[in-house]
This record gives sequence, C-alpha cells and structure tokens, in this order.
Amino acid sequence: MAAESAPKKVALLFDDGPIPAQAAAFRTLFAAENVRVTWAYEAKEVAAHPEIARAALAAGHEVANHSYAHLHPQQIDDAALRHEIVDAQKVLTAELGVAPRWYWKPFTEADPRQGALWAEAGIRDFDMSPQVWSHDWNTAVDAEAIYRNATTNVGDGSLIIFHEWRAETLAQMPAILAELKRQGCEFVTISELAAYLESKAAQK
Repeated sequence: MAAESAPKKVALLFDDGPIPAQAAAFRTLFAAENVRVTWAYEAKEVAAHPEIARAALAAGHEVANHSYAHLHPQQIDDAALRHEIVDAQKVLTAELGVAPRWYWKPFTEADPRQGALWAEAGIRDFDMSPQVWSHDWNTAVDAEAIYRNATTNVGDGSLIIFHEWRAETLAQMPAILAELKRQGCEFVTISELAAYLESKAAQK
C-alpha cells in the first residue's frame, strides 16, 4: 500500500536509559535515518552516564524526565515521590544544562499527588497522544512481535513506545523505521507532537 499523501506525525519514545551498551548504536542509526526521538531518562542513570545524555541532546533528540529511579508512585510516601519527580528534574537539568519539559510516568502509573509535583518541577505529564506499545518491556515478546506491535495501528499523532535496554528492539529498529516511513510517518519529538496535537485541537 502506498504511503498516504499527508504525513502522519508520530513520536518514538525510549524508556529507562541511558543504556551504555545500546546508546551509541541507536544514535548512529537515527542519524543515518534522519530521525529524532525522545529519550525518557531516569535521573540516576543520567547521573551515572551524563555524557550519553548530553550526546543525545547534541544529536537533536529530546529528553523527558522518567523519574529518579523508576519506582511505583502508588507504593512510595510523599517525600519519596517528590524525590522521584522534583529532585529528578533538578538532576537532569544540572547534568544536561537544559530542563526537560515533559514527565513520562514509570509504569504509566497515575497518582493524585503527581500533579502538584509536576507543577513544582515545571514539567507536564505527556498523556495527550494515542499510544502504540511495542511491549518490548516484556522479554516474552520476541523480536517479530516487537516489530509487529510497533508498526500496527499507527495513526497521525501516535506515540510509539520502546525500551532502550532491549537488544531485540535495536535489532528491529531499521525495519520498524522502514515500515513506518512506508506508512507515511514523519518522526517528531514529543514537544513537537504536543504542539501539533494542540494546534489540531484548536482548529476544531
């Protein structure tokens, strides 16, 4: 099937990094394919590998706050949750030299206390986009299924979610990008996707 005439704007989101074993290979691939993505980084991992996070920004990608240590928000007390959101933002900003604009919830788990902490940290929760899950977090999901999940039911405005640590995800990424391009997808960061979706909503 030929690609649609109007491009479908989609954002690729990669959780749980930075992962030293995979980061350079992902960056090389995305540079060759002229694709920019959003990395949902844990502050503790950025503190351990700041050079990787800075290289991602230098390559034109975006970084989102994915908490300090990826804890379940509903299982921790107020002080720990503040550390996961507000202190994580401080660490990321200090290491990157720029403040992330978005928060990506660990386990996509919502808690009523999060809103005030996002406001304190100066970030927004990204929840406006239809989500397409590769399900690569589940090691029982094989490489073929990762490809199939990531390229099925992708529409304009979709957020396609991966995990940086999964070797099969990296191996399948060239084929995933090729298929998404064939479907007429244009790759943007989540900030760009948010602006696009908000513009579309305002026109209705």
